[in-house]
Amino acid sequence: MPAVVTRIRRGLQALTPSANTIPDPGPDFDPPHDEPVVDPDSAPADAADDETSKLTAHESQPPIPAPARPLIEVWPSAGLGLVGPGAEAAARGVLVSALAAGGPDEPDCRHHVVIASDTLATLLGTTTTTRADTPRMTITSGLSDALTLMEEQTLHRARMCGDYEVDTIADLRDRDPTAEPVPPTVLIAAPTATHERTRIAALLTQGHRLDIHGVLLGAWPDGDTILVAENGSTSIIKHDAKQHSCPSAVGRLSVINHSETTELLRLLAESHTGKPQPPAPAPAQRIPLDRLLGAAPAPNPTPENSAAAHLQERRDHAGNEPHPASDDRPYSTGGLVDVRVLGGARIVDMDTTTPLRAKALELLVYLVVQDGEAAQDNILDDLLPDAPASKAPHRLHTYVSALRKTLVLTGGPATYLTHPSRRYALNRDALDTDLWRMRAALRDAALATTDTDRTAALQRAVDAYDGTLADGFDFEWIEAYREGIRRQALDAHLALAAATTDPTQALAVLEAAMRHNPYAEATYQQAMRAHAALGHLEQIRSLRRTLTLRIDEIDAEPSEDTLRLADRLIADLRRRKPTGKTDPHNNGLHP
Repeated sequence: MPAVVTRIRRGLQALTPSANTIPDPGPDFDPPHDEPVVDPDSAPADAADDETSKLTAHESQPPIPAPARPLIEVWPSAGLGLVGPGAEAAARGVLVSALAAGGPDEPDCRHHVVIASDTLATLLGTTTTTRADTPRMTITSGLSDALTLMEEQTLHRARMCGDYEVDTIADLRDRDPTAEPVPPTVLIAAPTATHERTRIAALLTQGHRLDIHGVLLGAWPDGDTILVAENGSTSIIKHDAKQHSCPSAVGRLSVINHSETTELLRLLAESHTGKPQPPAPAPAQRIPLDRLLGAAPAPNPTPENSAAAHLQERRDHAGNEPHPASDDRPYSTGGLVDVRVLGGARIVDMDTTTPLRAKALELLVYLVVQDGEAAQDNILDDLLPDAPASKAPHRLHTYVSALRKTLVLTGGPATYLTHPSRRYALNRDALDTDLWRMRAALRDAALATTDTDRTAALQRAVDAYDGTLADGFDFEWIEAYREGIRRQALDAHLALAAATTDPTQALAVLEAAMRHNPYAEATYQQAMRAHAALGHLEQIRSLRRTLTLRIDEIDAEPSEDTLRLADRLIADLRRRKPTGKTDPHNNGLHP
């Protein structure tokens, strides 16, 4: 997932700590969300020094009139103009939040955006035409085409309301919930000519009752204008005594930069279409907003890349971390500690004299996933992204010390975790993990020169996989690794089943694969073939029903290939069975 999504998730967790989804692993561990932080060199960080606390402070202001609420209830009736240093960033926030609204089961909430190509180029800071392709955003060649499209949409919606004898789209939805979906439509524009502004004003005045709304870059005397600061805070600009009453709910708008917008648009387009999107375009000379508006250049400071600055500051402070003299000593081995990260995350037979910190356990899982070694900067980025730069390395050292102590108490005196130059490394001779066994077995299978050796290696890989990586733990960094390991395990199950000559043994492997991944059609296809080899007609039908129900849970349907395979296998079995005879595995039912 894009880094901005991770930051959004952290911000939401900070706003609602009770919504933290990381479960308590048990009485031996500290709760992840209120874990005490031990800083060897200074007192705990002041709340104002933490980026998450700053985010929380900002979000305490009134929220944006966002698509989470019906726009028709909160949006200015004649459009909303945005000015100030945060105007473009706020327009980007409206663009993304509109496209993120609604889901497959909420067709009336799935907002549609209409925007001219030059305006979108301004917001994205690029002139390239390679952009995320989503059916929920229409990009026109110019503003005139965008307005023509909006006027056609206005006429269509007005006719719909006339057919139902209602005045507004809201009334139409109340009158007939099964009517054609009419999602809110948002025009984002930067008008310059007088005739363009006249068309927009007329369009939005008529369109408000039809759930058609506008966001205009620049002052908008025909509707409402707000001044947007860099952090999204807003204030109303009065043009004259007849100024429309801007809803009090505006408060603070969401503001995002060019790269975040590009990443989110690609992610949303993939979500809307189910298709991979082209790579993000290379940055190009942006089209200044002032050029689009035909106004003289004015100071418009761009927010600094605080994330990059924060990372550099953190690296500058990293050199202040205490380095134990024993960290670079040669490995010494004691007992072998068994660490499980598949199907959960725990140290087997762990000594519970001192409860293991939740972050220390997360560090152990992280290093295991990284094959035992990771750079200190990467660990700080993934495990402590929001910690103050001056304190993050010391906090990491605290977790390292706690992990070392638990490993020594569990396995006996040994060197389990070392700290070579700006890295942390597990001693693979002192630890045994299920993930390492699985990966070693997969390597052996890839290098095997005989079918017997390959099958044996695949069996070891399947035996090692006991479920989802760190199942039950919602570590921010883990999802990509979790999915990759799940796919490797599925491939191993399928390869082992294919290499097994006994259909009954193959089915045992495939049924295990279905438990781990109930949505993989390849598993069901292979299981159908194995049942066909055994003459199990009803089991093939049952698998088809089960697959249909399972993937309906994720709003999908079985592929045509799977359905055709099931039909062909069933037809073959029906031809092979004499009329009137029953399938011994069919509970006495005739085919």
